[in-house]
Amino acid sequence: MSASRTKDAVGYTDPIAVTAGETLRVKVSTTARQVRLGVRTIESVTWSQETGPIVSLANAEGFEDVALDGIHHEVPLGSYAMAPVSEVARGSATKTFGLLFMPTSKSGRRQAIAQFYDGEGISLGGLWVDEDRHVAIVDAASATLLRTGYPLERGRWMAIAATFARPTGGALLAVAPLHGDVSVAGDARQLGGLEMARSLSLGACVTGGIPGGAVDGRFADPMLAAVDAQEVASALAGGPEGWRRITRAHGAAAIQTRWDFSRFPESDRVVDAGPARCDAVLVNTPTRAITGPFWDGSVFDWRQRPDHYNAVHFHSDDLADCRWPDALKLEIPQDCASGLYGISLETERGSDVVPFVVRSPIGSRAPVALLLPTFTYLSYGNAPMVMRGPDHGIASYPDEQPVDGHPGFGRSHYDRHDDGSPVMLSSRLRPVLSMRFGSLPWGLIPDTWLLTWLMEQYGQVDVLTDEDLHREGIDALAGHRVVVTGNHPEYYSTEMLDALDAYCDDGGRLLYLGGNGFYWRVSVSNRVPGQIEVRRTEDGTRAWIAEPGEGHHMMDGGYGGLWRRLGRPPNRLAGVGFAAQGFDESGYYKVNPDARSGLAAFALDGIGDTLGHHGWLGNGAAGQEVDRVERRLAPDADIHLVASSLGHPPSMLRTKEEMLSTVLPFDDPKARSDIAIRFAGRSGAVFSVGSMTWVGALLDGGDTKGRNDVVRMTANVINRFLDPAPFRSAG
Repeated sequence: MSASRTKDAVGYTDPIAVTAGETLRVKVSTTARQVRLGVRTIESVTWSQETGPIVSLANAEGFEDVALDGIHHEVPLGSYAMAPVSEVARGSATKTFGLLFMPTSKSGRRQAIAQFYDGEGISLGGLWVDEDRHVAIVDAASATLLRTGYPLERGRWMAIAATFARPTGGALLAVAPLHGDVSVAGDARQLGGLEMARSLSLGACVTGGIPGGAVDGRFADPMLAAVDAQEVASALAGGPEGWRRITRAHGAAAIQTRWDFSRFPESDRVVDAGPARCDAVLVNTPTRAITGPFWDGSVFDWRQRPDHYNAVHFHSDDLADCRWPDALKLEIPQDCASGLYGISLETERGSDVVPFVVRSPIGSRAPVALLLPTFTYLSYGNAPMVMRGPDHGIASYPDEQPVDGHPGFGRSHYDRHDDGSPVMLSSRLRPVLSMRFGSLPWGLIPDTWLLTWLMEQYGQVDVLTDEDLHREGIDALAGHRVVVTGNHPEYYSTEMLDALDAYCDDGGRLLYLGGNGFYWRVSVSNRVPGQIEVRRTEDGTRAWIAEPGEGHHMMDGGYGGLWRRLGRPPNRLAGVGFAAQGFDESGYYKVNPDARSGLAAFALDGIGDTLGHHGWLGNGAAGQEVDRVERRLAPDADIHLVASSLGHPPSMLRTKEEMLSTVLPFDDPKARSDIAIRFAGRSGAVFSVGSMTWVGALLDGGDTKGRNDVVRMTANVINRFLDPAPFRSAG
């Protein structure tokens, strides 16, 4: 993987993980004329302090390389809604569209509020926002017929109505701030051809499935009506009572269609609350369960007052699904060993290797399994490097280079949208360049180090993913005597925590070889495979915070934020919880003398008074994001402290949720990592190292004599965990 090669091919798989005997769908886009596709095994991934990741690939048995014609696919960035137009609306003499709209775009660019199409999908014109924020009626050729007299205000709810046609001829445009005066503009011309309208898009102009002029902004109560724009705008601007007055005054016939964003926010369906029943479908998952124009702060849960949450937030950079066709349907042989694999895409000028996982069926699972934290990979997916750990001094990472013909592949939970609003959704149905073997060592790369070491020590090691655990629960872990996490399992659903709790309570053994784990609550879409939602609420170390009233997830209604704030601190499962972070030099551990005579003594066989003075990540085994024992957060847990870290620089600071004041203690005994074992019943156990840099010490040589005490302790624990003998005697 040379950094000098241009990346002109890119892909993704659906799903990320398959069981032997199943089919993997491979998606590819390239500007090259031909691409060679092959399946590779990951023999090893190591690290060079000078050049970065060193990846060793080999041809996978049972697969043949194939040559595919190169096809370039666009990325359909931008969310929108599509709905049919009723026969009644087409035949109405007065054709008016109205809505409440909050513009949020920071840039001056044209944006499509509503666009009509005939039966062939050809545009008939619609309602747009111009570069100078004026609202305009445009015809089929995008020429302006009429525009408002004053611009919209960013961040303010505005009532907008456009009468495209009326019996007396001409068009009307009416705009008013919420609870403000209406401004009306008119023109003798009117928008022709709407009698042929068969569909309508909201939030973008769509051509061949690709959105253009996508909106950044919030919509509420968009509708088609048989009354003039001034009356519709006046009603909307008057607030809830104004809207009720117009519906009472004119009856159901006046409102032909009204799309209600307050209902079923977990789905892609938008109910038409009018008589036409022309339900809309949302594309690219715009954000729902957000406060609407009439939210007054009296409730904070959208399920209590749905009418206060009658809005949707469209973003010009939303991306839930690239919707690329299958380049290849790859049949996984029944005898294919479980593991981490790569789809190799080679052209004359570049390459991409797309990771995927093959799982073992229940009846033939290996004793040791690695649980890859793929939800964490997605949460950080395509995030800026500055949000993914320290600068290691590497000039470039080949797999994170821009791709020919593609401006980008969507954002991460560590970003904000172009309009400044937080990114709450992330999907795997797109290329995730940060989840590659030649990327920054944050996420997949350190976990491949761990997998390399596990395979060297224990031979066959099965691999599974967060999505498997979420979907299957404890059944995903059945047959494995020992389950090992990756180095940063930060994002967890309720179902995943329940599964790990049940596994350990039932005698399972878990190794948590990382830091900052089990931290944020995620919910998982039932509609877009693998899509996850995060809402960062009132606490935690975070890149953004959800707006007031928007802490409840759209996917399941559950409250978002830290598991610690939700009553399930990581300490209850792992014995440790997130304590501090710092990205300079890493520290080392000093052994707790009491541990040598307790239940956890097996971990210390052959270990001196200190350990972990080496490693690829900061030259120590205790660093980056670290966890410690805090017994008050898990008072009933049987936690045994094995070792605590020392040697951290002043930049290792306690996490925000651990601080009760703004005065930072510069010599902080709580800014540390603890190694601990939590015993569950007679046979279950969790070994936790409380550090993201531990795995960086497994393949490093250790001290000058080649002794690696991090390897020794990890192997001590796995070997004892593989022994089914209980840790306690009966009674």
